[in-house]
Amino acid sequence: MKRSGGSRVAKAPGLYDRVIAITRSEQEAREFSLLVKAEGGTAVAVPAIEIVPAGPIAGHEFIALLSEKKHDYCAFMSAQAVRVLFGLADVRAALMPTGVIAVGPRTKQELEEHGVSVDMMPDTYSSVGLAEMLAGKNPKGKKIIIPRSGEANEFAAKALSDLGMEVDEVLLYTVRTGGVTPAWQEFQKMLAAGIVDAVVFTSASNVRAFFELMARMEASLENVEAISIGPFTSAELEKRGVRYREAQDHTIEGTVKAAKELFFKSSR
Repeated sequence: MKRSGGSRVAKAPGLYDRVIAITRSEQEAREFSLLVKAEGGTAVAVPAIEIVPAGPIAGHEFIALLSEKKHDYCAFMSAQAVRVLFGLADVRAALMPTGVIAVGPRTKQELEEHGVSVDMMPDTYSSVGLAEMLAGKNPKGKKIIIPRSGEANEFAAKALSDLGMEVDEVLLYTVRTGGVTPAWQEFQKMLAAGIVDAVVFTSASNVRAFFELMARMEASLENVEAISIGPFTSAELEKRGVRYREAQDHTIEGTVKAAKELFFKSSR
């Protein structure tokens, strides 16, 4: 990917007339769209994956494990995990004796919207931040449960186990590559017209699915910037030889800030 060669000039950091795509559905991209619009740009939602819930048995397994082991902590790694879990079972009562951790403000908001109080949130919104936060709380011998995607990597479980914690994971859902929807067909036209300035990638699984869909459509990302939400997403981009800018703050707000800095620098 190469930096966009347009002649637009920004006088201050912003997304003036820039078109920024994100690998999320229109509903999930609502916050992103509002932030981009506030900066003078246009957001385009191109969902790359579909969520496949594990079924009610996963919700029952989560409640049974909490009841049996009485975990010290429950860590939610994403807002998606919260939505899927509560779609499978009402776990509010089961969570009450447990210290609830939200990895990121959007995850915290989602939990609170479901009536769950959040006790802790790491400074860095990632598996790395979770491990760093718990490392300072004398974690040896403590128990933690993590409801997560079947596509998530093993970093969190290994890092916490290395701290001496007992880690249980409940797989709530898997993901699969989505189809070539009307949104993707419109995105392909925009790419061909050269009006897309950047794509924001929000997870490693989104990177994989995005490029699978691009291959199906024989589409190109020439002269389009890539922006990564965090290190695991970046690693997946690196496997494909894609140049990218990683958000310092691993949130949607962080990706918008990264885009602003990127285009402000390129316009000077």
